[in-house]
Amino acid sequence: MKRYYIFDFDGTLVNTFYDSVIAYNKALKQSGLPEYPYESLEDIDYTDFVNNMTDNMQILNVYSKIYEESEKTYTLPYDGINTVLAELIQRGNKLAICSNRSQKQLDEYTRKLFPEIKFEYVIGYTPDGGYKPNPEVMNRILDNINYDKDEIVYVGDKKNDIATAKNVGIDAIVVTWGQGDEETYNDDYPIKVINTVEELLDF
Repeated sequence: MKRYYIFDFDGTLVNTFYDSVIAYNKALKQSGLPEYPYESLEDIDYTDFVNNMTDNMQILNVYSKIYEESEKTYTLPYDGINTVLAELIQRGNKLAICSNRSQKQLDEYTRKLFPEIKFEYVIGYTPDGGYKPNPEVMNRILDNINYDKDEIVYVGDKKNDIATAKNVGIDAIVVTWGQGDEETYNDDYPIKVINTVEELLDF
């Protein structure tokens, strides 16, 4: 039985993808380049979008600035997430976040989007902390909690999240509502691949 739930952020708790696309297209337009074409945000394939992103650092820096300053209108928790998190806490479980998003952004998002949810730890990227799947990132949580590893689970949406869990010897759950792909969903390490947020209550 799981008692400590650690969550990835982007693509797991919160949909940050749409605002990223909007900011990226603004950066392309400002740079005099054609925008990434789409009819509706909901129809964009994440893998195709990422594969078509430029490696031009000048454009990416413009994109980062636009994204940072944008209102992020579409950045919201996935439907039902807040209810499920509250229920997990009500059942006596503890929650934390471990993400590669910058610590500053992660703290701001968590305060804004989850004001009623208590996360024991919110761990994002810092220059001295490195990126997942480096085990040192997750160990910033694990080294400070008193739970057996079989009581802990990491919930994420991509291969990197599976590797993060594997590198520290804890179970993983993969969600399909984020930015994963078939290779992720067919990996044999996760204890389960889930399609709805309510399934998080089954562990």
